[in-house]
Formats: sequence, C-alpha cells, structure tokens
Amino acid sequence: MKKKKRIIGHVLPTVKKKVIKSSIPTAMEYLLLFNSCKINKDKLAQVDKAIDENITVNRSRYESIANLVRLGNGNLPLNQGLFASGYTPFFDRYNSGSSLTSVQSGQQTVSILNIAPVLRDTGNYLNNTGFFDSSTLQNSSILGINNYFSSGSTIPWYFIACVHYLECSFSFKKHLHNGDPLSGYTIHVPVHRPKVGHGAPFTFEESAVDALKLMGYDKVTNWSLPFILQKLEGYNGFGYTNRGINSPYLWSYSNQYVKGKYTKDRTFSANAVSEQMGAAVILKRMEDRALISIPRN
Repeated sequence: MKKKKRIIGHVLPTVKKKVIKSSIPTAMEYLLLFNSCKINKDKLAQVDKAIDENITVNRSRYESIANLVRLGNGNLPLNQGLFASGYTPFFDRYNSGSSLTSVQSGQQTVSILNIAPVLRDTGNYLNNTGFFDSSTLQNSSILGINNYFSSGSTIPWYFIACVHYLECSFSFKKHLHNGDPLSGYTIHVPVHRPKVGHGAPFTFEESAVDALKLMGYDKVTNWSLPFILQKLEGYNGFGYTNRGINSPYLWSYSNQYVKGKYTKDRTFSANAVSEQMGAAVILKRMEDRALISIPRN
C-alpha cells in the first residue's frame, strides 16, 4: 500500500511581488525626454515671446534673488538672522539714506558704502550697489564674509524664472510660494509665509527668498538638468507620472505631451489639454537659442 505524504503545517502558494515603479522619473528618463523634446511649431512664437518679454528682461532680478538666497542666514548685525523676527527687514535696512553700514565678520569689518534704496522699485539691488554682485559673491573670502553664505551653490536664474512662471504667471505681485497676492501672507500651502520679520505688504524679492530657502534650495550643490526638471515638476507634484502621462508642467507645447490634466485639486480629466507652456519647453528653447547652457550632471 502506497504511503501518503505527511504535510506539516500550511504551505502558502508562491506569489510574485508586484514591482511598483517610482512616481518620480529617473535622471536618465529626464535626459531622454529633454533631448528628444520637439517644441510644437505653432507654439514657437508664443514661447519666444515669453522668453523675450518676461524672462531675459528680468534676468538681473532673478540673479539678485539667487544671490540673496546664497547670502544665507548668518550672523548679521545684532546677531540677528536675515529675516529674524523683530529685526529691520533686509530690504528696508538701507532706506534711511545712511551712507555707511558696517558688518562684523571675525576680526574684519566690511563696509557697505552709499547703499541706494533701489530693490523695492527695480529688483536690481545687487547689481546697482556693486557690492554684492556675482564676482563679490564668488570671492567672498577676500572680504571675510564667508560665514554669511550657505553651503550650497547659487540657484540658476532660469530656474527661478520657470518657478515664477509656473506659480505666478510672471507676475511680480504674487508670492513665489504658490501665487497668492503679496498684499498678505500666503493662504494656501505653505500657509502664513513669508517669515521676514514684518507684516504685509511684502516685496516680491523678500518673499521669493523665503520660498526658495523654505524649499531648501540654498543647500543644493549640484544644479544639473535632471535635478532642475525634477524640482520643477515636484512643485506641482508627480500625479501625472502615476497616470503614465508626462507632466504638462514640464512638457506642454511639445511632442512629449498630448492631453490629460488636473482641472482642479484631485480632479483629473483624461481629455483636458493644458494651455500653459511647460517649463522644460522654456528651458529647451532657451538652450536652442544659446541663451543658457544647463549642465547635464
């Protein structure tokens, strides 16, 4: 008589684990999308118009904001932070017309002569003073003010320009955080910003610095193309990638996007088409015109 096999315990059937793809594209995926991106011919004029009338003309303003972010939040006079509560805001500090302000750094004293109150009106504070320009920032060790700088590198001005477009449609009357009006604190996420030591109204520059520092961009050391594209897409989330669609926030107006759009929060329409040009399309066109060159790694 044939013996029956004795089964000890309960044997579970083998189940294959489902591999869930990350909702964030890889660096290689971003590079492939960018390299193969072709801007729709009927949209080229509109993209060029935005670049010429809203981006390149405000380059110095975006660069000034990037440099202010890089100034960090170090030991400013009175041992207060850049936007510390109860301290005169950085952007108003020189509006009294005083001709000399000294900043202590170690045993050295750095003098800022003849500061003009131009930032609030023109946004070209750094360029007009001639003190905190790009070359000064790069050679800060000569001035003995290294402790004013963050550990990151300068945010590319064209990245700020793209965020400005996505969040504010290039309006300088809105918060870079989320497009809420500068006449008050932000009411959408992130709420009650900026933290600049005074109440509304706010300048675009001081709010933009707060937004970029809040996102931790002052600590970034490598502004490569994949990183830039990831952060621009991340500003509005990776919900499109989860649906197998290239985000219109990056690729609208190009061969990389056809249709599919969130018409409002958590409401997706498979047939809706974004009317907003993509940030990657803007960067692609700027590179095509040799206005910028973005490092790939």
